[in-house]
Amino acid sequence: MTDIQQKPTLVFDDNNYVIEDLSDKAQYLVGQLQDLAQQANATRARLDQLEVARNGFTELLREELTQTPAEAEVVE
Repeated sequence: MTDIQQKPTLVFDDNNYVIEDLSDKAQYLVGQLQDLAQQANATRARLDQLEVARNGFTELLREELTQTPAEAEVVE
């Protein structure tokens, strides 16, 4: 039995396109869209990391301020 490999396709506006059959410009645009999707995912992951880090530092500061001797003056 022979394995038939399917060519990479693009589904766009409910139409299927074989990527290698697209014009050079269309292939370039597809590549750009794929790259932007990867960048967006990486940016979301980085934002998650930053938010977790900020929350961690906030908790550390809270702990530090509640354990600090009365030398520190609380200003209201």
